[in-house]
Amino acid sequence: MFSVKTHIIRQLYRDSVQLMRAASAANKLEGIKIASVFMGTPKNKSLLEEVGLLTPEAQNAKSNDIIISVHADTKSNASKAIQYIIDLISQEVTTLKEVAIYRSIRGALTGLTDANLAVISIPGEFAARETRLALEQNLNVMLFSDNVPIEDEIALKNKAHEEGLIVMGPDCGTAMIKNVGLGFANVVMPGPIGIVAASGTGTQEVMVLCHQRGIGVTHAIGTGSRDIKDSVGGVTMIDGLHGLDHDPTVQSIVIVSKPPDNKTLQKVLEEVQICSKPVIINFLGKKAGYCDHPGKTLTVNTLEEVAYSASHFIQSKELKRISVIFDDYEEIKRILSKTKSILMPEQKYIRGLFAGGTFTYEAAMIISDILRPTESLWTNVNLGGTKQIENPNMSREHTLIDMGADEFTVGKPHPMIDQTERTRRFLKEIKDPQTAVILIDFVFGWGSHIDPLTDMQDAFTQWELLDRNIPIVTHLCGTELDPQDLNKSIPTLEDLGIYVMPTNAQAARLAALIATRGDLNQLMK
Repeated sequence: MFSVKTHIIRQLYRDSVQLMRAASAANKLEGIKIASVFMGTPKNKSLLEEVGLLTPEAQNAKSNDIIISVHADTKSNASKAIQYIIDLISQEVTTLKEVAIYRSIRGALTGLTDANLAVISIPGEFAARETRLALEQNLNVMLFSDNVPIEDEIALKNKAHEEGLIVMGPDCGTAMIKNVGLGFANVVMPGPIGIVAASGTGTQEVMVLCHQRGIGVTHAIGTGSRDIKDSVGGVTMIDGLHGLDHDPTVQSIVIVSKPPDNKTLQKVLEEVQICSKPVIINFLGKKAGYCDHPGKTLTVNTLEEVAYSASHFIQSKELKRISVIFDDYEEIKRILSKTKSILMPEQKYIRGLFAGGTFTYEAAMIISDILRPTESLWTNVNLGGTKQIENPNMSREHTLIDMGADEFTVGKPHPMIDQTERTRRFLKEIKDPQTAVILIDFVFGWGSHIDPLTDMQDAFTQWELLDRNIPIVTHLCGTELDPQDLNKSIPTLEDLGIYVMPTNAQAARLAALIATRGDLNQLMK
C-alpha cells in the first residue's frame, strides 16, 4: 500500500487557519487517508512525526516553507491531493487582489496610519519578536499564535502594561473590538456588554446568548489560557477589566474563565471591587457566591447564567443571578416521555463529542452533578469530580470528549473547521449498544466551517437508518447574522429529529436526564 508523499512550497507563509482549511478540503478527496499542511517549524515537524507524516523532505523544510504531506492509497491520488492543496493555497492570493499586502508591521503602518491593533498569527517561535515590534509601534496586539514560551508571554504582557497597551494571548482565538470580531467570533449586535475571558468558546456562548436576548456586545478581550496562571498573574485580565471600566459604551462587565490560580484569583477579585461598573463573574467550576456584593459584583455558575444575568441587568438595572433549568419545561417533559419509551434497558450512557473545550468542561461540570453517586463520568478535560479517561479514542460508561484537544488535532484540522474525526467517532458511538444519548455542539461564526451540518450529513443519515433509537441532543452556538445562519440551521436539525437546545448548559442537563431516565423534579429541588 502506498505510504506518504510530500511537497514543499518554499518561502511562502500562510496562517494556521488557512492551512487547516486546505487540509480539511483535501481530506475529503478520494483515496486520502490523511492530508496535513503545516509551516515547516520544529514544532510542526514533531506533530507530523507523531502521525507518521514526517518524510526526509519534510524534515529538511525551513520554518518559512509550507509542508504538504499526504497519506493516500495510491501515488496518483496523493499527487492529485497535493495539487489540489497547492491550488487552494494559491487562490488565497488571487482572491486578495484588491487588498493591500504588506511585508512587515512597519510597512503596514505607512499605509494604515491610524491603526492601533495588530493581529499576529505566525509560528510561535517567531511570534514574540513580532509582538515586541508591534508594541514598539504603539500597537495593541491580538496574539493568535500558540506555542509561545511563557517567559516571552510574561515579558510582553508586562511591557504592554507599562506602555498602556494590551496583549491578548498567546493562543487568543476569539476577541471583539468595537463590535468587530477577530479570530473565531460570532456576528452580534453592538451593545453595552464588555467581556474579558480566558476562553474562546466561552466568550462566543456569552455574546451569542446576550444577542439572542436583544443585548449587544461591543468589546470582548481575550486573555489566552495561561494569563490566569500565577506565573503570569492575570495581567491581561486585569488590564482588560480596567479598559472596559473606563469605556463609556460599556455598562456591565463579564469575566469568563476556568478558576485562576489562587494568587491571581485574589488579585482579580481585588481589582473587581474597585470597578465603577457592575461585574458578573463566571469562573467555571467554582460555585457561585464567593464574591457577591449587592449592586456591584455577582458570581454565577454557568455561561448561560452569565448571559442571562448580564442581559437582565441591562434591561432592569438589577444585578441578580438569573438561573433557569430549561427555557421550555413543557417541551422537555415531552422529550423525556418520548425517550423513556424508546430506550432499551442496555442503553445507559451519555456520549459527548465536543468541538468547544469550554463546552466540554461546562457540560462535564453539570452532568457530574446530576449523575447518581455510583456513576462515573469520564473525560479528557481536567475537572474535579470526573475521571480522566486513559484512552480518549475509546468511550467508557458516561464519556465526554473534547475533540479539539491535541490528541485529536495533531496533523488534522480542528473540529470547528472540519468534522471528519468527529464524524468517525459519532458513527462508532451510535453502533455501541450501551449508548443512550449523543451530546454534540456546533460552533458558528467567522473562522468556523461555513456549513458544519452538511459536513456531518452522511453521519446523520446513517443514524437515521439505524434500527435502534438513539436520541441526539445538540446546541448551536451562533446567531442569525453568522455566515451559517442559526435560524436556517435549527429547522434542518429538528427535521431530522435532533433535539436542539438554546444553551450548552441546557443541552447537558437534557442529555443527563435522558440517560438516567430522570425527570424535571430531580433538578428543581
